[in-house]
Amino acid sequence: MRALLAISLVASLLGAPTAVAGSCGWDQRAGWVARENARVGDSNWASGVPMRFGADFSRRKDVARVEGYFDRTSVGCGQKASLTIVGPQVADILIYRIGYYKGAGARLVVSIKSATGFTPNAKTPPGQYLIKLMSPELTSTFIPIVVRSTSKRSDVTFVSSVLTWQSYNQWGGASLHKGADGTHGTRAESVSFDRPFDGDGAGQFRYMEQPLVQMMEQLGLDINYLTDIDVDEQPKIVSASLVFAGNSKYWTQSMRTTIEGAVNSGVNLLTFGASTGFAKIDLNGRVLSNRILWRTSGNPESLLFGSQFFSLGIRKDLEVQADTRWPFKVLGKAAKIKGIYGYEADTAMGTIGPGIEILARATISPTEKGWVAMSTYYSAASGAGILNIGSNGWVCGLANRCPWAHRFDTATQDQIRLVTEAILKAAKRPQIGKWRMAQIDIPTRL
Repeated sequence: MRALLAISLVASLLGAPTAVAGSCGWDQRAGWVARENARVGDSNWASGVPMRFGADFSRRKDVARVEGYFDRTSVGCGQKASLTIVGPQVADILIYRIGYYKGAGARLVVSIKSATGFTPNAKTPPGQYLIKLMSPELTSTFIPIVVRSTSKRSDVTFVSSVLTWQSYNQWGGASLHKGADGTHGTRAESVSFDRPFDGDGAGQFRYMEQPLVQMMEQLGLDINYLTDIDVDEQPKIVSASLVFAGNSKYWTQSMRTTIEGAVNSGVNLLTFGASTGFAKIDLNGRVLSNRILWRTSGNPESLLFGSQFFSLGIRKDLEVQADTRWPFKVLGKAAKIKGIYGYEADTAMGTIGPGIEILARATISPTEKGWVAMSTYYSAASGAGILNIGSNGWVCGLANRCPWAHRFDTATQDQIRLVTEAILKAAKRPQIGKWRMAQIDIPTRL
């Protein structure tokens, strides 16, 4: 049975006129994220919801759950998101904002017992939220939703990749990658957001994005939180350095156009994943369809990033090339990060695009031939800096939480963290490309 809950994420006013953001009263003055993270967190926020990866086949087991989905992936001040619950008629709802919170990882904003609808008067600042659904004798799940900011003074713009999550979502049996039998041949031609996410209900957030979000909040960066649907629908919404996490594979034409325009106007583009912008997808209302590769349309993603996806199922060590320059100089001379390239990886070899600097590359044995994984960087004519880590194991590696058999020791996680921190601290600069000019290793290929 499905029950509809109308949820309006509206906060009470915060008082000081200089802190007002729209009619919600959010504190959006410089340093608001640091002030938010000084509040008391709840280290038990994930209790009862063990992390499960998207498309996890264990979801096919007959386990009774309470789960649901919103009719929006994000909300701004005063907007409403309606929630469909799949399972019981009512459920207890716990609303958590994800952050650092002195290591707790989240803050409980409000708890509603067996609600059928509400308008919270708690302070709900912008950020990534996980809504926990609970019902007696049923397994709990999360629902992700972003609360968008109205501030134009953010240090970075973080884009949550819900288009990719939904493309891989096998709730109900099929995704754009696999059918109910687990094979590519029975995949769906289209998928809808009108269904819960599989796994633990949080999409790919808890392993492909959360480790990076928590680090940004720990560093006190003021963040403009968006989803890629927001970028698709609102071309003027991007104003600060764009940050993408571990897996942002599916982009619409409008999204690609908006991001290219932002880079051409001097906005930095920092990608902590691989296969970013790999597939072009149509978004019609709540439905995704018509998946093709950007490179087959004559507009490969390497034209924007300088490199692009080339290999699946690898695990290679990273050898630093630019060991005296940002961002890898923090690791010292001749540094190596063990096993970080993979499961998917990018390269600039065999591509077209701007001239790029090779920040790091995969180790290869004397018997290996062909292309190698790379982390790349270039300075755009606009002054924007475009950095591509080139591995979708980077973000999940921060927390040793990757969906493959790849595991990372503490020393390796510390290396990933040091480089990530160096990148994020520089992200506050309006035009990284003017501060850190690329030293070209592979010239322009057109």
